[in-house]
This record gives sequence, C-alpha cells and structure tokens, in this order.
Amino acid sequence: MSKGAAAASVLMLKKSEDRRQESALREAFKRADSNGDGMLSVDDYHKILQEHNISTTKEEIINLKEIADKNGDGYITRSEFVVGQGKVGTSMEQKADMAFKLMDRNNDGSITKNEMLCATKKLTEKQVAAVFARN
Repeated sequence: MSKGAAAASVLMLKKSEDRRQESALREAFKRADSNGDGMLSVDDYHKILQEHNISTTKEEIINLKEIADKNGDGYITRSEFVVGQGKVGTSMEQKADMAFKLMDRNNDGSITKNEMLCATKKLTEKQVAAVFARN
C-alpha cells in the first residue's frame, strides 16, 4: 500500500470514528433531554450523570454549564453539548480545563486524591495513588 493510500485509509477511519462519536453524543443528548426542548438544564445534566454512576453535585454541573453554555441562555443546547464533548472547536486545553473544574469540588485550584476518587467510579484508590505518586 502506498503512503497516499495509507493516509487516505487513516483519514477515512478517523472520519468514520468522528461520525460514530457524534452520533453517540447526539443520542446521549436526546436521552438526557427529558422534555425534548433541545436544551439541557442543570437538573437534566445531573440526572444523566447520576444514572451513569458519575458522582457530581449540582454545583459542579453549574460550573460545567458556565463553561459549555456559549450563548449564555442558561442551558446547554445540543450543539454546545456536542462541541463540549470534544467535537471541532474544543481544544485539548479547554477539555483539560473542563475536566479539572469538574474534579476540583471545592474550587481551591487543586485536586486531592479524594476529589479524584469521587469524580469517577472507574478509578481505584491504587490507580489514583499511582497518579499522585508520579506528580
């Protein structure tokens, strides 16, 4: 396979993955949008995260909404949701900032082991300890 053909194959796979990701995000938005108005309230967002065992408080969702709500209407629209979840227009730095603010529960500018553990059910205490040991 030539370099050009290989590059084209990689590009096609990436675009296919992007379409699948966008489709999954749109479906997640639809499930979270309990009244079908095309906007997520803080309560809608909090409910869907709780249903997926993601431990958050409403205050954390309010902080997240302040980042994602680009038009300032107090809600997260479908396009804001898709962009906020990693679609074009969201830089790695912006994603890192959103993740940090979500984990920094007391808004003191640092993340403790306990805050990291509370932010996700997927990490074990051993994994979190390893992260802190490296830094």
